Amino acid sequence: MIGSTVDSGALCLDGRRRLLLAGEYPYYRDTTDLWPVKLAAMREAGLEVVTFYVPWRHHDPDGTGRPRFTGPGNRDLPGFLAAIRAAGLYALPKPGPHVHAELPLGGLPDRMSPSTDPDRVAAVDAAGRPLRAHGRMLPSAADPVFAAASASWLGAVGAVLAPHQYPDGPVVAVQVGNEGTYGETALPIDGYDYALPAVAAFRDWAGGMSPPRSAPSRTAELEPYVRWGAWVARSLGETLRGYVDALGLRVPAFANVSAPARPAANLARAAGRHDAWLARGPGRTPGPAGPHYGYTNWAGDAARDDEALLDQVLTARRGQGPCLEENWSLRWAAPGGRAPSRAIFHSLLGLACGATGISVYTACATAHWDAHLRVDRAHLRETTGDAGLLDPPYGGDAPIDPKGGPGPGNGALRVLTHFLAAEGPHLLASRPGRGLRWYGYHPYTAVNAWRAGAGADPLPPSGLTTFATWCLGTGTPFSPHNLADPRDLDDVDSGDPVVAQVGPFLARAAQHRLARLVAGGADILLVGQPPSLDEHLAPCTVLADALRDAGDRYMVVPPASLGDALDRWPAVSGAGGRLDRLDLRLTGPDGTSVFLFNREPRTRELRVPVADGELSALLPGYGCAAVRLDGDRIAACYAHGPAESGGEPVSITYGPDRIAATGPGDLSVVPGADGFDVAHSGGADNLITLPTRWSARWPATT
Repeated sequence: MIGSTVDSGALCLDGRRRLLLAGEYPYYRDTTDLWPVKLAAMREAGLEVVTFYVPWRHHDPDGTGRPRFTGPGNRDLPGFLAAIRAAGLYALPKPGPHVHAELPLGGLPDRMSPSTDPDRVAAVDAAGRPLRAHGRMLPSAADPVFAAASASWLGAVGAVLAPHQYPDGPVVAVQVGNEGTYGETALPIDGYDYALPAVAAFRDWAGGMSPPRSAPSRTAELEPYVRWGAWVARSLGETLRGYVDALGLRVPAFANVSAPARPAANLARAAGRHDAWLARGPGRTPGPAGPHYGYTNWAGDAARDDEALLDQVLTARRGQGPCLEENWSLRWAAPGGRAPSRAIFHSLLGLACGATGISVYTACATAHWDAHLRVDRAHLRETTGDAGLLDPPYGGDAPIDPKGGPGPGNGALRVLTHFLAAEGPHLLASRPGRGLRWYGYHPYTAVNAWRAGAGADPLPPSGLTTFATWCLGTGTPFSPHNLADPRDLDDVDSGDPVVAQVGPFLARAAQHRLARLVAGGADILLVGQPPSLDEHLAPCTVLADALRDAGDRYMVVPPASLGDALDRWPAVSGAGGRLDRLDLRLTGPDGTSVFLFNREPRTRELRVPVADGELSALLPGYGCAAVRLDGDRIAACYAHGPAESGGEPVSITYGPDRIAATGPGDLSVVPGADGFDVAHSGGADNLITLPTRWSARWPATT
């Protein structure tokens, strides 16, 4: 098959699945003479795909509605695509329409804002408060006038990209929207969009029903909440599919779902934030028109914060797809120094959860942009206390500095891509081992997203966060599914143990499927209460009857007792452990890949049983490692030793094989044509010990 496609979340070129190794280069913040310099540096750093926003306001600076793509200067989009191809790289453009990217109005032209044009319809929350970008109101995506302008913009971009599509050019995929349309995949359930055209569209779809605006208190009044929860996901999917259609390209399109912790300032309903995130985002299985699942990762520090860890794991495991944005360079967004340790920890964590690629945002620092791309300094002073927060350079801690030379983390990135370029096919061919399936129920999610507090909620909490935390603590693989999705239900008889969320009502089809599992002797743990109603709130006790006939073979537990119940459940082994270290695994035809994470500040030796042996990794504080084991030997390994951890060396031991560094830094050992290829950071004095039976080739140290 010639061309670019997506298979099980992975980008495929000519029928071959590839691990996405992407880096962001904001061409519109740079001079054209630096384009080839930095693109060459990206390739030298081991990156293969260039991602980049295409800001509407940059290519339509005069507000004429006739965008310019051939110049002057860094508006030459075809020239940038040609430079990408000349560098031997691929391209993944991201034309929005709203791109955020620390640009005024998220990259939209000023004329699109109701703050500039009062005839525009503002996106608002349930209380009528406008959604804003850098102080200015954003237009509602449901406004027909804005929707038509967006389609026109995307059609113009698509016409420019079309001749450059793979295999004729470097464009292998696109991304539409940005964390939804405006980043709303992390907003509360009542945070977007209650504009008049959006409410009218909901009423047409829901048979005249009005959307809810405050939390429910009785089961009898839940239907509007269930319908609104289904609508926010449906409307987002329709909007993104409309963007794909407007581009008119043959290459695949991705969405990028945000992690549930972002943006923290807008999470007014903290108790229901995970439910709101699940309700808002696209489903696990994309529809026939896409876009395919991808995610962006701005959720805090997973190495040091348990909540950020949970958010990132849930995001990576929600669907099959790549990470399309990981912060490597914006220090103000992730305080804690210039080292790339946090980004590497997060990237490896995503891959351990099944992600199909990594992204470096930004790969290149940039320092040249015009006034139309500058966020108002007075607004920054008022909202952040720092008027110069977004002054040049943008992405100052990027692996490639503003002139194209090596920046912070350049050596660490080279070692990471050395490992991933070689191990990508093995990772993509691997899957988590037998684990647990979590079956939530979308209508419960839609209601729980409004959670107001104890005593006022008609449904118990879902238990998902307790479940996911328990699985992480025991190293148990898990995947989230939806009892309301027939495509997920079709796969429920796979034989894996099931934990299912139940409550006072449950769809009749889901009750029958779970009842068949119970009757067949499946391992199933129900969280909540046996339902007595179906999805229409009509009497239905199919599942309750099956449980009564099964005697004491099945547990039905309240969410507050879920952790203890999992500890006692015979279907799984182990008891909920601490999260000071993680042991995650993928198994494939070429062995088992073990990912180890040290979540303490001190150097530790992590020991885990594997098959008939023991794998040991000596990791500095907040270090991480990935080791592929084939039989009784190490087939490949990577270890990251954070520079800020005090300069401790790393080592990996399995059976008779020991791989160790004598100095601080990272190391990668992968199979090569004549033995093993070794890459490491730390300079020439960092000597790497290999098993005596191995021969090795040594790339230049980084």
